[in-house]
Amino acid sequence: MNWTQANLLARHLSRGWGGICGTTFAGGPFSQVSPQALRGLHCSSATHKSDSSLVPRPPEPLQRPARALAPHEELFRQAPDGAQDKASFVQAVKNFGQHNVHKRGHVDFIYLALRKMQEYGVEQDLAVYNLLLDIFPKEVFRPRSIFQKIFIHYPRQQECGIAILEQMENHGVMPNKETEFLLLQIFGRKSYPMLKFVRMRLWFSRFKNVNPFPVPRDLPQDPVDLARLGLRHMEPDLSARVTIYQLLFGDWGSPASTPALAFRCLHPKTPQIQRIPPSHTL
Repeated sequence: MNWTQANLLARHLSRGWGGICGTTFAGGPFSQVSPQALRGLHCSSATHKSDSSLVPRPPEPLQRPARALAPHEELFRQAPDGAQDKASFVQAVKNFGQHNVHKRGHVDFIYLALRKMQEYGVEQDLAVYNLLLDIFPKEVFRPRSIFQKIFIHYPRQQECGIAILEQMENHGVMPNKETEFLLLQIFGRKSYPMLKFVRMRLWFSRFKNVNPFPVPRDLPQDPVDLARLGLRHMEPDLSARVTIYQLLFGDWGSPASTPALAFRCLHPKTPQIQRIPPSHTL
C-alpha cells in the first residue's frame, strides 16, 4: 500500500469515527448511531452511488404564475363601445398623459402602443407617431457634456425613439418638420434617433419618385376602377384616355338587364368614340 492509499483510508476512517464519537458524546447510545456513519467504517461512498438516500432530490418545477396583463393595457380597453379606431387610440394616449403627470413607465407604454397600432389601423398615420413621440419628457434626455455625447445618454429611451422611427420606415411613413422638432427637444441633435431621422429624410426623398407608374396605397374596391388602373399601367403613354363601354347581352341569350363593360385605351390623336347608352344592344 503506497502513501496515497494510506492517506485516503485514514481520512475515510477518521470521518466515520468522528460521526460515531460525536453521536456518543452527545448523550445517545451506540445503537442510535445513524447507519450512514456506520457504513463509512467498512465501505466507501463509491459503492453506494445508487442509494437514493445519498442522492439529493431534484428541485420541484416551479409553477408558472398566471399571465398578467401588460402595463397600461387597461388604457386601450376603456372605449365605451369597444371600437378600435384612430379616435379610441388617440384617447388612450391622452389618458396616459393625464393620469400619469410625471410620465413614469412611458417607455413601456410606447412599446405597447407600437404593438397596438396595427390593430387600430393607425400604423400609417404620421400624426399618431408624432403623438407617441410627444409622450417623452422634454429637455431631460439631451446630452449636456462631451462625454454624454460620446456614450449613449439614456440608452433605453434612445432605443425606444429609434423603434418608433423604424416602424415608420417599415410602413413607408415620411417624417416631417414636427417630427424633427420633437426629436430635437427630446434627444438633441447629437443622438442616435436624430441620426436615424436624417438618414430617413435622405433616402426617402431619393426613392420617393423612383417608380414612374406609382400604385396608390389603398387600391379601389370597385372592379371597374381596378380595370381602369390596370390599363393606365399597361399603356406607356401617360396622356392616353380610357373609354368605358357598357353593353347588354340581350342578343346572346342572357337577360337584357345584365350589363357588360368593355374598355379601350385611346390616344389623344385618335377620334373619340361616343359612349353607348345601356338601352342599345349589339
